Amino acid sequence: MYRIHRYVFRQVIIPLLVTLGIAALLLLLERMLRIFDFVINEGGPFSVVWRMLGSLLPHYLGLALPIGFFLGIQLGFRKLSQSSELDAIQSSGIGLHRLLPPLLGLALVLSCASILLTGFLQPYSRYAYQTLAFDVQSGTLGASIKAGTFNKLGSGLTLRIDGSEQGGDIMNGIFIERIASTGRVTAVTARTGQFHTTGDLGHLVLRLEDGILVDLDQRETNPRVLTFRSHDFIISLPHAEQFRERGADQTLEMTLPELYTSYQAGGPHANAAKAAFHARIVRALMLLAIPFFGIPLGVVAKRTTGSTGMFFGILLMLVLHKVLEFGEIYAAMGRGSVYAFLWLPLAIFAISSLRLFYISDSKVGGSPLQWLENIWTAILDLASRLRRKEPRTAV
Repeated sequence: MYRIHRYVFRQVIIPLLVTLGIAALLLLLERMLRIFDFVINEGGPFSVVWRMLGSLLPHYLGLALPIGFFLGIQLGFRKLSQSSELDAIQSSGIGLHRLLPPLLGLALVLSCASILLTGFLQPYSRYAYQTLAFDVQSGTLGASIKAGTFNKLGSGLTLRIDGSEQGGDIMNGIFIERIASTGRVTAVTARTGQFHTTGDLGHLVLRLEDGILVDLDQRETNPRVLTFRSHDFIISLPHAEQFRERGADQTLEMTLPELYTSYQAGGPHANAAKAAFHARIVRALMLLAIPFFGIPLGVVAKRTTGSTGMFFGILLMLVLHKVLEFGEIYAAMGRGSVYAFLWLPLAIFAISSLRLFYISDSKVGGSPLQWLENIWTAILDLASRLRRKEPRTAV
């Protein structure tokens, strides 16, 4: 049995890891486009995109874990069934229930991983993502200077460049306009320029080369004009705002112990904290029922090429995900109990999964989705007959 358990584990773990990686990668790629658009529009540095994507990885792993686990079991047992290896195992007196220990052990490990992801890693990674987004919007991470456009750098300061070189370190064709609160206007043009930091974190020095400075004071008749070979233009940086603390009115950014303490203490956010706490526990326990759900849908008849079990399972997993999602929202709004909106769907899923597993394990040739396969086959046969009866048009 030990060798059989190891073999079954290998057949399941490989598609599980592949599916989990592909699902997380697809979700990240979909979000990457929006992050690129956000960072470019806000003028943030390109490197922050990868940091924001890394902060989203625990969130997408938590989403992909149930569906990845189901597909790993379903594909593994489908392969065993179609290659007649499952028949050989069962003919030696080993039923499906005796193949459960490695899958239940894997389910327990993944359930603990889900608690770690949703209960502890995701709150901190969400907060890190929101912090990075705030820093990009506020300019704390630094803003890129776009060539050919007028860039606002603080109050009353406008900068335009024709282009840049050496990775953006040296700017060419510079125009600067500063309008003071007193109405005094300073305009500068220069051939090249380069930013330099100082000991004062509140200011930057823009060292300009080969340019002209025009200073116009409304109290004077004529402006002052200065031609220079090198000139240091001081730019005051805006005061960086502080981002809010983690978990401030955000249950998604609270860990499991913090959620439990919050809803036990009561207050205006007690319902939301209670719903989030129970939802994370329910999603972790749901993984323990997936082996009983995935095995029956993976066992198929010989020479069967249909994927009815896979499509039905994925559809049901998505429906359950949405039911739990809406249940958490309604429970957070105080419109019902968490036991009715969260624990009841989990109980129905677990009981249904046990029933499907019982049919496959205890009944000879038992196929829990035979009725669905018969309906699908009848539809395909009807479509084939209608296609054959279509009259041929003369050419």
